[in-house]
Amino acid sequence: MEAETEKAIALGVLGGAAFLLADIRFEHREVLGETWAAWIPLTYAVLLLVGGGAAIIRFDRGGRGVLRILFAAAVAVGALGIWFHSAGHPFRSVAQVLSSFALTPGKNGGIKIGSEPPPLAPAAFCGLGFIGVIACGRPRRRPLRVAAGSSPAPSLASGSGLERRADSPP
Repeated sequence: MEAETEKAIALGVLGGAAFLLADIRFEHREVLGETWAAWIPLTYAVLLLVGGGAAIIRFDRGGRGVLRILFAAAVAVGALGIWFHSAGHPFRSVAQVLSSFALTPGKNGGIKIGSEPPPLAPAAFCGLGFIGVIACGRPRRRPLRVAAGSSPAPSLASGSGLERRADSPP
């Protein structure tokens, strides 16, 4: 990918993070007064937007590395959120979510809607983080460009072309 494309993707991911911030603020409106953990994704999303916005401006001059760190942190925040949303039992919660595919449409499977936090909702942070990390991957080295009429082979004067080879005349 070219730097401009990577920058555009990173900017798009930051836009997604802005929508995620708004949604989390709405969904956490009640629990913000009950537990400190509900503040983690909100605080992080604001940090991502402010720090990421500043890093986008300097994308080719160190901002790419800052964004890579911020996006990698999104994966960690998402994983932590899955842990909190599942009350420390993420595998059981994932199994419960997957079991919904076996339910008849319209049935709740014995779980009252809204009685528990959605166990996989924080995975949205993981997804945004992974996309961002990929977009801000290490800059590619430019391919060696050879001017017309020249050769990328070592010159004979360098010494590397002077050694005797098996196929050279005696």
